[in-house]
Amino acid sequence: MKKNILWVGMLTAIILSVTVASFAEEDPIAQAAIDTFRSHVRLPPGTEVKFLGKKESPIPDFYAVKLLVTLPDKEIPTIIYVDKSGEKVLLGTLFIKGENVTAKEAGPPKPKKIDMGLLEMEKSPLLGNRNAKVTIVEFSNFQCPYCTDSWSKFMGLMKRHPQDFKYIFKHFPFQPGGKTFELSEMAAAAQEISHEAFWLIHDFLFTKEGRDIAHQEKEAIKEKVEQLLKGKGYDLKVFQSALETGKARNRVLEDMALANRLRLTSTPTKIVNGDIMVGQTPDSSLEKYLEK
Repeated sequence: MKKNILWVGMLTAIILSVTVASFAEEDPIAQAAIDTFRSHVRLPPGTEVKFLGKKESPIPDFYAVKLLVTLPDKEIPTIIYVDKSGEKVLLGTLFIKGENVTAKEAGPPKPKKIDMGLLEMEKSPLLGNRNAKVTIVEFSNFQCPYCTDSWSKFMGLMKRHPQDFKYIFKHFPFQPGGKTFELSEMAAAAQEISHEAFWLIHDFLFTKEGRDIAHQEKEAIKEKVEQLLKGKGYDLKVFQSALETGKARNRVLEDMALANRLRLTSTPTKIVNGDIMVGQTPDSSLEKYLEK
């Protein structure tokens, strides 16, 4: 006689940050699933977990509880098995006759979609074709080596497709203070002059010379930025006023607040036509949007 094969693998670790849908608290079965998940599954900061529903499971006297785990860039449905008393919880994968029942019940992960209208693009510097079919909003900072590499690769892509991309820069120095924030603040102050002035400072800060100068004291960095702006004939009074009045600081804080609302946790993070891409992005991934 063939026997059904039941296998449940236990996961161990510490959850870092979970938001739970309030209605789950009214259902002891759902709450047991979430509490156990919170205690034993490791998730990155900014992760959200929601209760979707429950139904009878193939395991006698157990419910299959469906949760939705929302990461910065994707949504992952998950099944947790809870007995009808709410006292026994199984985390892991259930196989029956070799079939992965848990994966079938949960369904595949899906990319997280962002409404581009929420990104306040009109407030930020723009590069490329304003009417391009592909819009990229990138959250970045000037002391992130991956951001430097991301920018370098994107510039190569822009040279090959000068009319096909619109690029928007957003500041994300993580903390409202320190060296990284100061660099963003100076670039934001240059933006008060013009978008062209911003890109002048932006591009410089991503060069080797710019990264070297970024290790110096704030006044030395400011002096170099003013030298670059003056060399192009820009009005330094506008730049200085933006720093002194806090206008540049507020602009950076607005970008950071937006990143936090979107639950972003790392740089570079791109939002491409509503799709979130975290970390390095191959040119091929961006070029696929030209085919859509």
